[in-house]
Amino acid sequence: MENAAIDKYRFFNIEKIVQVFYYIQKYSKVDSKLELIKLLFFADRIHIRKYYSLISLDFYIALKYGPVGSRSLDVLNKHEEKLDNFSEIDLKFLDNIILHDKVKRAIHPIQFDLLSNNEKYSLDNAIQLFSKKNLVTLSHDYPEWKRYKEWFDKQLTVSELIKIQDFFRNPDVNNSPAIQKYFNGIDPLYEDEEYLKEAEQFYFESLLDV
Repeated sequence: MENAAIDKYRFFNIEKIVQVFYYIQKYSKVDSKLELIKLLFFADRIHIRKYYSLISLDFYIALKYGPVGSRSLDVLNKHEEKLDNFSEIDLKFLDNIILHDKVKRAIHPIQFDLLSNNEKYSLDNAIQLFSKKNLVTLSHDYPEWKRYKEWFDKQLTVSELIKIQDFFRNPDVNNSPAIQKYFNGIDPLYEDEEYLKEAEQFYFESLLDV
């Protein structure tokens, strides 16, 4: 039982990600799949740079409309067939997600007992900074997606695995039109380059303890 409890904090967990989406929806009032998944991306970016782990514990892919947590998106879409490595008990938490149509989502209330204070802080910051903005264009300004921009522009790819190292990179604000528009050319998530090198090293070292 103790190991099972620890796993909830080390590996992707459907119950936790449903709590995350309900938290985002409750405090941001967004109901679109795109906004939910993008606010999670920005919260993950904040959290991994400050606390050395992703809230979602997901792996990220770059799609046409920006970075997304792959399994988190499967949860939002209730794609049980893509989550076949989870138990029926885990999959039961998908019942909390209501699909109104292809884009709208409603999350039934669920407690936040799997979310730490640091995770809530990161979610709150993402909501405060990025709500009611064009999240697609903003996510395109960050290194996680920008690495593949030319490939998407030339229609050479539809999906690419995001490199975790790019979460620890600051964007080139001089080549970031959405950051220029919404934040006057100042990255709201900026961190000192030397600090980011240490944070990245700490993150990868922490993986050895898993």
